[in-house]
Amino acid sequence: MKEEGKVIKISKGIATIEITPRKECTKCCSCNAARFRHITISGEKAKALSMGDHVEIEISTASMMKIYILLYGVPLLAFVVGVFSLYAFFKSPIISFIGAFISTLLAYLMVGFYIRRNFNFSPDICVKNR
Repeated sequence: MKEEGKVIKISKGIATIEITPRKECTKCCSCNAARFRHITISGEKAKALSMGDHVEIEISTASMMKIYILLYGVPLLAFVVGVFSLYAFFKSPIISFIGAFISTLLAYLMVGFYIRRNFNFSPDICVKNR
């Protein structure tokens, strides 16, 4: 997936890039891509950028699939396993649902923490012009 954007802020080694919505995205609006979005880049990739740079941001399909599996698959699995295991132990649908809901929330928190700490999911950035 490729997006284009502009570096609008650089502060303490963190670059903020405003993503320009594509024409195709204004028709769908399912992911709120029709609005301007901001992403932050840190580390070595941010050091190579300057204010006002027009950049092309690309994230590989494999990385996107990993993110989708982590964001949707892991919490769903936590919910299903929580429901069935707690129901088998307590024989109460209410207790199993509440426990599964809590395990889903914990799974979301753990996945979010993992994605923020794992730099393999950061996009590749190419400066188009300076």
